[in-house]
Amino acid sequence: MSNVTTSPLVGKLDGVPTRKPIISSKGRVCRNRWDAALDDLPTGIDLDPMVHAPTDEALNVRFRSLGIPESELAAARADWDNRMDAQLDLGGGKIHTFGILKPNQGEVVHLIRIPEDRLSIRFWDGGQKEQRQFFFDYVDLHEKKAVNSPAGYEVEAYPHLRHYLGMTAAGPIKSWEARRGMPRSAIPEGFERFSVPACTPCVLHRPGKEDFFFTVPDYPDVSPVPGVQFATADATRW
Repeated sequence: MSNVTTSPLVGKLDGVPTRKPIISSKGRVCRNRWDAALDDLPTGIDLDPMVHAPTDEALNVRFRSLGIPESELAAARADWDNRMDAQLDLGGGKIHTFGILKPNQGEVVHLIRIPEDRLSIRFWDGGQKEQRQFFFDYVDLHEKKAVNSPAGYEVEAYPHLRHYLGMTAAGPIKSWEARRGMPRSAIPEGFERFSVPACTPCVLHRPGKEDFFFTVPDYPDVSPVPGVQFATADATRW
């Protein structure tokens, strides 16, 4: 976790009253309670501070791009802090890490080996089991570590014709980082992750190699309708 100090001093800044400094559990001065809660996340999670705990100047750049005048920047930053605190309160005062954490050693995962490749595709629930979603990434089984997708690798989802009411989006699957506007060069190695609904048929495109078709795993023990248990048919000879 990067040790970023972003809170202004107590008093007024640009005519807008500022809050008292907020100190995290690690003694870091923070801009809001969300920022402070970042220090309570499990060891090993390294979040980009420019995204999760931006400085005043980083926020100013963002707000200027939205057309907010200089005279209103301080008020916009104060509103940002209030919104982040409200988001923390919605989570019961904690930052929930579904999708952020990669699987720990000993955790159950699903692996699909990519033919003629050193990499495999790894799936894990990431706290999304009830939503019947999987997170996935690329792993090097020889090195026993996660890696970012090699240049030119792209997974494309097909419509799930058997479960067409699920309205599964078809097309290339972008990483969480790409959807947030993070360039490939800025994603730490092994940090990249994707998400996709269970049972989705997919194809992996790779430069110079044949397309590889695969299906996302399922959650057979999770009801397709939350809270409802459905009977299933048994196979037998008539």
